[in-house]
Amino acid sequence: METEKRVVTPPRALLSSNPLKWFRFFGPGVIIASVTVGSGEILFPSRGGAIFGFQVLYVFLFIALLKWIFVYSSMRHMILSGGHPLERWSWIPGPRGWLPLFMFIILVVAVPIWYSFLSGLTGLTCAWIFGVGDHYLWATVSVAAAVLLLARGGYNFLENAQKIILGLLVAGIFVAVFYVAPNWADIAKGFIPQPLSYPDWLYGIMPEMRSRSVWVEIMVYGSVIGGLSFDYLAYLSFLRDKKWGWSHLGTATSEQLDLIATQKDHPARLWLRAALVDTVASFVMVVIISSCFCILGTIILQPDQRVPEGLNLLNHQASFLTTLSPWLLPVYQLAVFLAFFGVLFGAPELYYRVAYEYLNSLPRWRGQLLARNVRVAVFGWTLGGGLLILWGSRVFPDVGLIDIVTPAGIYAGVLACGFYAMTNPWVDWRFLPAPLRMSSWLVMANIIAGLAFTFMGLKALWDYGQLGAYLTLAGLLLACFLLAWQLRFLHRIKASPQRPVAS
Repeated sequence: METEKRVVTPPRALLSSNPLKWFRFFGPGVIIASVTVGSGEILFPSRGGAIFGFQVLYVFLFIALLKWIFVYSSMRHMILSGGHPLERWSWIPGPRGWLPLFMFIILVVAVPIWYSFLSGLTGLTCAWIFGVGDHYLWATVSVAAAVLLLARGGYNFLENAQKIILGLLVAGIFVAVFYVAPNWADIAKGFIPQPLSYPDWLYGIMPEMRSRSVWVEIMVYGSVIGGLSFDYLAYLSFLRDKKWGWSHLGTATSEQLDLIATQKDHPARLWLRAALVDTVASFVMVVIISSCFCILGTIILQPDQRVPEGLNLLNHQASFLTTLSPWLLPVYQLAVFLAFFGVLFGAPELYYRVAYEYLNSLPRWRGQLLARNVRVAVFGWTLGGGLLILWGSRVFPDVGLIDIVTPAGIYAGVLACGFYAMTNPWVDWRFLPAPLRMSSWLVMANIIAGLAFTFMGLKALWDYGQLGAYLTLAGLLLACFLLAWQLRFLHRIKASPQRPVAS
């Protein structure tokens, strides 16, 4: 078959018995690691260490492990079959396409909320660096600069500078951890699960934490560490560019899947090692970097009762590097700015990928969408909506940036991950021949991860909004069922003189 000839044969380095050569294929996972350094590690592990100490370390390990399970599982499915989750989920029992619609609606609602948080952090960084203006103004300037770069495509210099400066930041953080000489035995104990509670001194400096449960606080950490559910859906879309296995060839037919299943050395199956290497390396980096920031938060911030919050979400962490030398302060400031500005620029592209995958998965519109139009719409909704929410929060001065992002984090970073993980075994069972399906231990791991994220998300929702939050979730699910039924025509191919309507 002509399609079969287009499967890219893995390079020899991937098939080598030397594991060091495999790390040449640390590709899409770099995105996960870089995004989490920018929007996750600098803020949330540091905050967790300042509040809870070493005892919170196990959270980062646990969350990273659970996310690795479903990310690797869905990546292997796409490499073997070319089927993206948003396409596969349209066959979940119920009104056709209700689950992808549910995820898409969460994306539409959560994206501007999340972007308002990111732009606010960028604004805070600029206001701190320059010492003039407020973060609302600087956020607007930063978003405008991102729009210009998006329009002109001039991101290469920023990307390269970001890699260098962030590399210096991470290297400095590693050095700082050893410089402060932590008690490694206490750190090891922190990776053992244990109950967490707020210290008594916290209420004296942050009285608002009395109304914020420990569970909600921890779930916000868990939602951003390693990325949100939509980040992973975008990363899978990037596999098409990498041309790993069948990912770039469309959806494999039953005959093509049977051929792959009968050949253990089929190129598509050999590419699975790249998925394993990429995801493992990425999440190991997430755990290590998170742990380093948490350790420094515990040793440097906690004794002085300095917690990243309000308008001081980022500047307390500068002491992590100035502990080594005062001249490293500009390095930290530049690294933080590039990290968040890089996410401001890159995030709309991720969200565009997810939106396009969903819209293109609908048979009625498949192959008929203008990518440029979808990109413009998503960019406008993301950037414009994010700024509107940020400026709108100015009317409510008691609402902080973390308050804005909390509900979006629970839905997009916890609950959606639970649904994602629990559907992986079904997707394999429904579309892959038995020899290609995930192993029984991976099936069980996905079920456990799915149940864990779902329970954690429901618990966080209850603590955050109690009955009202549950009614909102139930109403959203019901609305998706009803709307999917009304939109069922989108899952039929449009009639033409050459092509009858599909049933």
